Parts: sequence; structure tokens; C-alpha cells
Amino acid sequence: MGERMRFGGCESRLLTTPLGNCTIPVRSELFVMKLTLALIVVSLCLATKAWGQDYIIKQRARELSNQNNVRQGAAAPVEPTPATPATKPAATPQPNPALGRLKSDLAAIQAGSQVTAQQKQKITADIIALASGTAKPSQASAAKLAESLCAAYSEKPLSDSSRLLRDLEAVLNPTKYPQAKWDAIFADVQAIFQENGAARKNAVKVADDVRAIGAEVKN
Repeated sequence: MGERMRFGGCESRLLTTPLGNCTIPVRSELFVMKLTLALIVVSLCLATKAWGQDYIIKQRARELSNQNNVRQGAAAPVEPTPATPATKPAATPQPNPALGRLKSDLAAIQAGSQVTAQQKQKITADIIALASGTAKPSQASAAKLAESLCAAYSEKPLSDSSRLLRDLEAVLNPTKYPQAKWDAIFADVQAIFQENGAARKNAVKVADDVRAIGAEVKN
């Protein structure tokens, strides 16, 4: 059903829709416009949902691959500066004593235990001392990383922290490891804790805090 009506100097066709004993006029142009906009919105929503699901699937696949690398003992993404050829053998660099202290202090955390303020302070100091160059992380960022490490260890301690310590040393000493693959290191830190059985949110928190402290030292 339809009829033509004149508005001002223009004539426009109206659609009429029966409703009981009444007839409701519907402007055809407005109806088509609303229908088109609704279809566009629905299409965008479906496309966004599909893209988001695809991204999550790929992200989880990468995380599983990283955890598999940790499980199989694949080399950590840390590459120290290659030694320069010389007539005399280069002196073997002395390990940073902070590595041993951090390893010991983390190992003291028991599963399900309440980490004390003193333990957190010691780990914070260890993290700062682990940066052997002139650039040092701030007290705040070191304390934040110490907090997330304590939470992860309290959930389930690492049986072997050597891989984690290598990653942390590389992040805190960028001049010593100029070829280190930073994004791969952060992903490795997350994988270490997830493979150990930590909740994903706790593993992500540690990796994010390592990323933040690394950016602070590099800048």
C-alpha cells in the first residue's frame, strides 16, 4: 500500500502499514536508510567479533609454543655480546653476586605462604643490584616486579630459576646483551610461570612488570 503526499514544494511517496483498523504511514526513504545502517552495524559487530576470536586463538597458540620451549629446555632468547678476537684470552666476567642473592631469596618463598614485607624488600634490593650498569631501575618499578614475583612464587615456586634469572639479567643489563630479543624475553618469562602451573593472569603480570622495568633501564 502506498500513496503520494506533498510536503512543501516536494512530493514524497509514503508506505502505509496496516495495524488493526489503522493505517500507519512510513516514509520509504527513512525506512531504507535505517535498515541500511542497521545492517552495517551488524556486519561490523560480526567482523570485530571474528577478528577478536582469531587474535585470541593465535595468541594462545604462541603462548603454548613458548611454554613448550621452556618444557623442552630450548635456549632462552638471550644472546650476550660475542667476545672480540684478541691475542690474549679475554678474562672471564665475574658473575653478579645479586644473581645468587635473588635466587636464594626467591627460593625461600614457600607455596601458599604469606610473603613478608622484609622478603619483598630483599628481593627489591636484589633486582636493583642486578643492574650492573649505570642505568638502574627505580625503587618503585623494582618493588612492583618483586611484588608480582612473590605472588607467582607463593602460588607455586619454580623448581629451577636459572632460566628466569638469565632473562632478568639480560633485561636489566641491555648494554651487555645488545642482541637480546626483548619481546621474546618477555614472552619467555610468561611461559616460564605458565609452564610451572601459575595462573595466566599472574604470569602475564610478571612479564608486564619485567617489560616495564626493562623500558625504564633502556631509556
